[in-house]
Amino acid sequence: SYLLSTLLLFIIVGSIVSYSYGEEEKKTKWGFSIFGGMGDAFYSKADMWVYGFLPRISLPLRKNWKKWDQEFEGNFFYYDIHKMHDFYFLGVSHNIVFKPIQERWGSLFLLVGGGLGYDSTGERLQRGGSEAPLIGDQHFAGFCHGGAGMFFNIARGMALRVEYRLCHISEPFDTSDRGLNTHNVLFGFAF
Repeated sequence: SYLLSTLLLFIIVGSIVSYSYGEEEKKTKWGFSIFGGMGDAFYSKADMWVYGFLPRISLPLRKNWKKWDQEFEGNFFYYDIHKMHDFYFLGVSHNIVFKPIQERWGSLFLLVGGGLGYDSTGERLQRGGSEAPLIGDQHFAGFCHGGAGMFFNIARGMALRVEYRLCHISEPFDTSDRGLNTHNVLFGFAF
């Protein structure tokens, strides 16, 4: 109930803010990506897969900053952890995108961002008896990510997006929670 009301609040505020800002600049872009990845990125075993869908809206970060954008994304992830409890994650995130190289063919970019959301674990996920939990049991998770990618212009006002992201998800209020880390490859479109 509180999750649904929080997501509705983000959607309403985000649509009002993005609409007003986009009308001033006429630079609002929409897009989506699908992705797949594997983890644990910083630990010894790659025994987890993650899949997802990311709808997004992109806006200029400031009026005259042509190399900087901000993005608001919806996050729909499914984590398939080998021999453990699978779970999904629903959330929202905010990204800062820096595009240092922009040419007629497209652009290269760096991205950093983070967000909050709901996870369906409902229990502490642990490997072994005494290790710290991978993720907590509060149905609330935070995540952060960084990455790099390319936009390839394929038509007027439309680009193919190819991207790599290193993602971390954990429960922010459980200090013993070490979190899950994944390497992800994203493919999408911006229009």
